[in-house]
Amino acid sequence: MSGVIIAGYIFGHTLERYTTIHPVVGMTLTGALYRHFGPPNFLDNPSADLIDFHLRRIYPVIILTKGPLTWNWEYMKNNSVKVFSLATLPWIVECLSTAFFAHILLDYPWYWGLHLGSILASVSPAIVAPPVNKFDERGIGTKNQIAPLVLNAGGIDTAFTEGVCGVINSAIFYPAPLVYRIVKGLLAIFVGIALGIFWGVLSDCLPDHSDIYAPTIRSLLIFGGGVLLTYAGGYLGWGGTSGVAIMVCAGTAATRWSRRDWPLTNNPVWEVYKLLWRIFEPMLFALSGYFLDVSQINVKELCLILGCISSALVLRLLTAFLVALANELSIKESLFIAVTWIPKAIVEAVLVRVAMDSLWVDATSKDRRIASQHSNIIVIAILITSTLGSALTSALGPVLLSHDSRVAPEDFYRSQTLSPPVSSNLVRRNNTPNSLQYIDVQ
Repeated sequence: MSGVIIAGYIFGHTLERYTTIHPVVGMTLTGALYRHFGPPNFLDNPSADLIDFHLRRIYPVIILTKGPLTWNWEYMKNNSVKVFSLATLPWIVECLSTAFFAHILLDYPWYWGLHLGSILASVSPAIVAPPVNKFDERGIGTKNQIAPLVLNAGGIDTAFTEGVCGVINSAIFYPAPLVYRIVKGLLAIFVGIALGIFWGVLSDCLPDHSDIYAPTIRSLLIFGGGVLLTYAGGYLGWGGTSGVAIMVCAGTAATRWSRRDWPLTNNPVWEVYKLLWRIFEPMLFALSGYFLDVSQINVKELCLILGCISSALVLRLLTAFLVALANELSIKESLFIAVTWIPKAIVEAVLVRVAMDSLWVDATSKDRRIASQHSNIIVIAILITSTLGSALTSALGPVLLSHDSRVAPEDFYRSQTLSPPVSSNLVRRNNTPNSLQYIDVQ
């Protein structure tokens, strides 16, 4: 296992260095290639399988904590309609369309199609975050704040996926009376929000903010609470609750810390989770790629799988484009938003084996075949959409987004006539040859 992970890390970052493709593609591909050209399946070893199973309980804690620690809550508050519509409407369209196409093309029962759709509908903002942030630093797309829109809406999309997918998974597979499953599904997200707020406030109060060990203790407190909620939620059949609670906890804690000199984008707890993710990222994707078994897929099935993924994805991108357009973005900006909504990676990789792990003991042979095929579909979707999404975002950003950081000199001086006189020192400092070309507006 360690050899696959190390090879995935090296190949993924080598691929990123010489292309614009995100490292997770190389990591996932390494796992898939090792499955078919390496030694016999090491997951047949009960110990290795158990390690992978428990690692997949830890990945969500790190992923779902790291994101909300940097969310811009002020931006989301001021642009709530734009953020939440972009986070939820494309998700709903792709989830339902995946269920439809899986039923029509792959002969899935509706509940299996809905289960697959709730996983594949998640976008992965981390895949497009590096180029989007670089564009923002260069003043590309800053007029309509494209970077915060993509990153914050993508984060809400992840939270939405965790909540709804967990509820759907528990509703389908957890053995309980129908009434209990319905009530649990309705309450799961709200219970998660309440637990998250409580644990987030606790993580702010303990220890004292001035304590030298505050970053370490708070990191451990959030991590320990997340692991506890993940295992407890899975055991009790409240899977969606834990994911929502972890994200709300991190967001609540980070917001409270920001009022006491720990900035949202650069607090010490976020640095801890950034390091943890650097360690666990190759584990997640290399081991997830290992679940692709092409020996179970013939050419016809592969074409049907690609048709299912691409058809639902097209409807998702069309919805994202229309939502962005309805929120008063230009046609080019709306196209760029749609492009950034292509990648699927992190949530899909975490849940790559959830169907097999959740399957009933007395499941039919058809259910077992579908659960096994779930893993193949998810890995194929990761490889295709992450490659397309990262490459197209890097290539089309400068084409579709406007350069807003610079203004022509005549526009600058025209605006100065409406402003109070500036000091002589400032005039002398700006009276340079460079100031006659273009002036950066910060």
